[in-house]
Amino acid sequence: MIKNFFKIAYRNLLRSKGFSVINITGLAIGMAAAILILLWIQNEVSVDRFHKNTDRIYRVWNRVVEDGAIQCTNNISEPAARAIEQDLPEVERAVRVKRAGDMLFRLAIKRSSRQAVL
Repeated sequence: MIKNFFKIAYRNLLRSKGFSVINITGLAIGMAAAILILLWIQNEVSVDRFHKNTDRIYRVWNRVVEDGAIQCTNNISEPAARAIEQDLPEVERAVRVKRAGDMLFRLAIKRSSRQAVL
């Protein structure tokens, strides 16, 4: 029975090649997009899950108006982090994280003293 289904599907593919190519291409693009979206969601949900006290970690966002548009970033200043830590008793510790972006480091080792210089 299933052999006949494959035979009929194969014959239909050969009969209408253009329609088949469009359908198969659309299916492939849709599946690829769905997989990429699911991978992105998995990455977003898994942030900070390796910590022991994951349920006690919060991220502070900063809202700034620049050129009439509201910009939301997760960058706050050092004084703001210390003020949050001191003024709010619920906060045990405040940590600032900054991604480096495109930074280039060069390591040069002096031959005589063998000290690393950045």
